[in-house]
Amino acid sequence: MLNHLTYSAVRSMSSLAPLTQTLRWSKPLCGKLQRTQSVYGSVSNLRRAQSSLSQQCAARTSSTLFGKNLRPLSACAVDKYTSSSRKFSTTSCKAQAQASTSKPAEATLPRGVDRVPLDLKVGQKLHGFTVTSIEPVDEFSLTAYILTHDVTGAQYLHADCDDTNNSFNVCFRTVPDDSTGVAHILEHTVLCGSEKYPVRDPFFNMLKRSLNTFMNAMTAPDYTMYPFSTRNAADYYNLLSVYLDAAFFPKLSLVDFRQEGHRLEFEEPEDPNSKLMFKGVVFNEMKGAMSSIGSRFSGALSKELYPSTTYHHNSGGDPVDIPSLTHEDLKAFHSTHYHPSNALFYSYGDLPLAETLEKVNSWALSKFDKLDVSHLEVPDELRFDEPRKFQVLGPTDAMVNDPEKRSTVAVAWLLNNIATDPVEVFALQIAGDLLINGPNAPLYKALIEPNIGSGYAPGTGYAPYRREAAFGVGLKGVKDDDVEMIEKTILETMDKVAVEGFEKELVEANIHQVELMVREVSPSFGLDLGFSVMPVWMHGGSPLDQLRVGETIAELRKKCEEEPTFWQDLIKRSFLENKHRITVHMQPDDEFNTKLEVSEAELLAEMQSKLSEETKKQLVTEALELAEDQNKIPDVDSLPTLSVADIPSELERTISTQSEVEGVPIQWNDQATNGITYFNALYDLSSLPVHLHPYLPLFCSLWTQLGVNEMDYREASQAIKSSTGGFSADIIDTTDMNDLDSFTQAFMINGQCLDRNLEKMFELLSALTTPAGPAPFNPSATPVGIRWHSEPDRLATLLNRRSAGLNASVAQSGLSYAAMHAASGLSPEALAANEQDGLPHVNFVQRLVSPEAEIELMPAGAVPVALTEIANHLFGGGAQQLLRCRVAAQGSSFETVEKHLGSWLKESKAHEGKSPLITPDTKPFIPELKKTFFSVPSQCNYVAQTFRTVPYTHADSPALMILGSALSTCYLHREIREKGGAYGGGCSANTWGGRFTFNSYRDPNSVETLDVYRNAAEWAASEGSFSERDLSESLLRVFSSIDSPVAPSDRGLALFMSGRTDEVRQQYREKVLGVQLSDVKDVAEKYLVEGKDNASVAIVGNEEKVPVTHGEDGWEVLGANLKPREE
Repeated sequence: MLNHLTYSAVRSMSSLAPLTQTLRWSKPLCGKLQRTQSVYGSVSNLRRAQSSLSQQCAARTSSTLFGKNLRPLSACAVDKYTSSSRKFSTTSCKAQAQASTSKPAEATLPRGVDRVPLDLKVGQKLHGFTVTSIEPVDEFSLTAYILTHDVTGAQYLHADCDDTNNSFNVCFRTVPDDSTGVAHILEHTVLCGSEKYPVRDPFFNMLKRSLNTFMNAMTAPDYTMYPFSTRNAADYYNLLSVYLDAAFFPKLSLVDFRQEGHRLEFEEPEDPNSKLMFKGVVFNEMKGAMSSIGSRFSGALSKELYPSTTYHHNSGGDPVDIPSLTHEDLKAFHSTHYHPSNALFYSYGDLPLAETLEKVNSWALSKFDKLDVSHLEVPDELRFDEPRKFQVLGPTDAMVNDPEKRSTVAVAWLLNNIATDPVEVFALQIAGDLLINGPNAPLYKALIEPNIGSGYAPGTGYAPYRREAAFGVGLKGVKDDDVEMIEKTILETMDKVAVEGFEKELVEANIHQVELMVREVSPSFGLDLGFSVMPVWMHGGSPLDQLRVGETIAELRKKCEEEPTFWQDLIKRSFLENKHRITVHMQPDDEFNTKLEVSEAELLAEMQSKLSEETKKQLVTEALELAEDQNKIPDVDSLPTLSVADIPSELERTISTQSEVEGVPIQWNDQATNGITYFNALYDLSSLPVHLHPYLPLFCSLWTQLGVNEMDYREASQAIKSSTGGFSADIIDTTDMNDLDSFTQAFMINGQCLDRNLEKMFELLSALTTPAGPAPFNPSATPVGIRWHSEPDRLATLLNRRSAGLNASVAQSGLSYAAMHAASGLSPEALAANEQDGLPHVNFVQRLVSPEAEIELMPAGAVPVALTEIANHLFGGGAQQLLRCRVAAQGSSFETVEKHLGSWLKESKAHEGKSPLITPDTKPFIPELKKTFFSVPSQCNYVAQTFRTVPYTHADSPALMILGSALSTCYLHREIREKGGAYGGGCSANTWGGRFTFNSYRDPNSVETLDVYRNAAEWAASEGSFSERDLSESLLRVFSSIDSPVAPSDRGLALFMSGRTDEVRQQYREKVLGVQLSDVKDVAEKYLVEGKDNASVAIVGNEEKVPVTHGEDGWEVLGANLKPREE
């Protein structure tokens, strides 16, 4: 809601996450372009598109109090990934703690369940701090300690538990009074060197000298945080030292400000007669961020809803305003905001609190006195006397379904102070979910189902992220003439809810989802907890309120029982009687981004015309000074580091038990899942006819959305929400580990529930996996299986929303689309991934929702017929399509699981042969090299170049993995980000898919970046390019990813999906650890230099600055619609 904090990497979050930190301006972890396929076979649908950039350009997604994945790893097995995506194995926490360190002192440090419990009392003094509160939190198996620093007044929260994945976070209230991006640019610049570590960019250098499980820095609208996590004790204190020194004692040099923030520079830096330009990492980052409808509209909502406070401004920075920021402004902002008296400290895990406090005090806080920071407190917004309306202009999407329906409108209210009443926050979160989410929600019925627009507007939902929360709802993809009607519909629906309230069953279903989410075990719990407490804590509330989930739920239930009209009164008080309401209508301007570019060019031209010769010389001198600084070989000896000896030689193994139930292979993973059972089933797609493949992503997304058997879609939605954590479906692509031209594709269904609901979950699963019966559709027959044919309006609604979401994703997810397209001609797996998740799928769905294709959605139309054929092939074919199943749960529930699983399997087997077999057709793979520029409405570019390499078992595969890490950090980071000004850039080896990809993200350059890639390859292949230290650091960085912790629900999943055993993974691990410098040089020469003519290129970029011509030098210039661009 309201353009609050957003990570660059996106993962869908439940709306029940009131404190979800989607932090907007985070430093990119460059050099990791990854897809899930690189580990165990790729997961289709949204997972493919979302995961590809997760380490390239952003932080990992966080979660919160009532959101998903909020429970600590207790004394349980710690699993591993095996490559740059997800990795799996298992051992005890204690064994991991001992294995992950090499220093004798650390090896004897009791860890996990064997740690020495804290023995503190309220009022006790400890290294300059006083304990002010101690509270056991049984729901999360931890004890919370709140302390205050005696001198500075800094607040400190420690969550003590047996989780070995320790985390730390220091957070400052940062309240800009303009949109110059001062807080955001400061967040970048403090990480460019400090007093103790006067190294060029210690943050990025530490990425490769650490076994961290998370490192980043993030800017929110009113605070900036610096979090990290790691399981290695020495690493924890290393990172703590670097982070504290960066935050409190940064260099903040002018040269770093000019690199990270903004600068004036000639296009040819040494030629004052060449064009004058604005450059800078944040400047270009924000150009990309602000190119989309979503960011512009959310920004407009925030600006108008909060007219007098810091939220009126863009904390990330508006590219129009960023050049106004001066270096002196930056330093002044640091001096007033980055002080211990304005800081909140957080730590979590099993390491001794005393040692952390001693280091925090001696390394930082002891050097400060107390400072009055009361002027930095955010005041309450001045409330409106009457609702207000605003009309703004904004950009357009790269693709539009209906040219007459391109406007966006939303109504938003300013609501409660988030720090005063946790029960009200929770109640409004539940109310927000009940109002908008799912087919039973009143606003969903009123706005989405009539297909007035293409989906909810950006900013829809309840957002308790600022001092005062907000709620917004609206539609995108609407006609201008419908705006007033939409506003009226929203207000009338609220009136109706204020009279009728919500059904008790719907409320309880939502609370059931909260219980599931709280129980779910996450390896990133420590980080998530730190993220979740910050907004309330920052504004004077107790961070412990965010942990008292059970008490909050009980209090809400009590209120509902004592006050029969509780929900009606809440809606009336919060919305109907609330005059602080705005309506924002954004109209599309096809020239929006172009006008910004023209305005910028005119400004620069005017500035250049007025430059004196002395100023020109100064700009040239400054450019040369920056280039000299960027080209220096950094002396990183002052930075702490781990060594290769800290990398465990043995992987952590997962114990998987194999059996058969009703003749079907079952994999059992006995894990501490906290009373939740996770279930997976894998179906063979090898014989599915090719003409049905484009419909597979739709089948995955629609599988549970249309109703089933006698239940319509509303009833089915309620049944699923009331008794399970939901069902999902994915497409799994697994390349043969010995042959890149051979891959298998499978359909995987996933479900989860509390153990008490096992019978109901399998009953629902039985209905969902019932064959739909033969085509053609008989309208008089009782529905059987998924109601593919009997819900044409619902089908149209879902497809419209999917198409709108895909259209909007083209510009913002440009690197995903570019990388998929570049790889698509190199292997059959990559081709399938692109066709089912890339731009071909975007266009396929858009065609289905076009007026000409309306008949295809009718009961006997092509879409329901195709989806029915897929269902019948999977669930009722003559051959056995169900390959195997997997259960992850606590062993004590296995007997009950097997009982209900057996019943489901009996029913499934009874369906075999009831549907006629479809004659399979085939389509041979034809390799094809590509050079494509996709022109889209964006102010920046995404540049991908992909080489075909070798299978997983090939001797060169481990060296290619190390090459990707080494080349990213030793060359590409400097050339693409620091010099080129892109937000992120690097390269990575997809070892499972047999590809090597260069990539840049939010890049002001396009084809020029291809020259950087070529030079990088030649540099890597040259003698002496990498040092032994570079090799060691690359190994640390690779294994930081390989050995990341994994949730109990996912342990053993790699074996289940791909068949890759621990023995295979251990062999590969040993080969990676054995890579030599000569191996890295050799693979660079072999695959990137000698193989330079065997690479494909794709650029998704600025339509106003297309640097190539269609048909020349092998280039295609296409629109997002895959048609040649019109000049």
